[in-house]
Amino acid sequence: MKTKQWILSILSGTLLVGAGVVATMYVTEWREPTATYLETTDPQLIQIREDLEAYKAKLRKEEKYFCCIKNDCNWCAIHMGHCPCGDLVMEKGVEKSCPDCAAAWNKKQGKIPGVDPDAIQVTTFGIYGYEEGGHHAPTNASGTEHHEK
Repeated sequence: MKTKQWILSILSGTLLVGAGVVATMYVTEWREPTATYLETTDPQLIQIREDLEAYKAKLRKEEKYFCCIKNDCNWCAIHMGHCPCGDLVMEKGVEKSCPDCAAAWNKKQGKIPGVDPDAIQVTTFGIYGYEEGGHHAPTNASGTEHHEK
């Protein structure tokens, strides 16, 4: 009789330890870290953000900014002065986007239905000089390429 109780207590203890290990792994390994971030109140940075948003609004009005993610990227506006990602992610077999958009798609924050988030490949459009393709020219409302001088 004591042997059965001893075996049951060992099994119970083992299960409790196992559950504790799994719970610890879940908390430390599988959940994203949480933190509190304070947005800066530096007037210069606030002005930069406002200017960037105004610039992107201007590009949208000129039909040169077709971003593919829920919170429009900044990368394309800063580096290229237009955003082709919305068109590029819809090209089956060659889905590409800028680093900001690719990161958002990875987090399932794309806004174009039917696009496979796992298919998106990051590109910098040759900006850094080591990728194929060079600078991607924006298109205007008539569909012709816009080449900057």
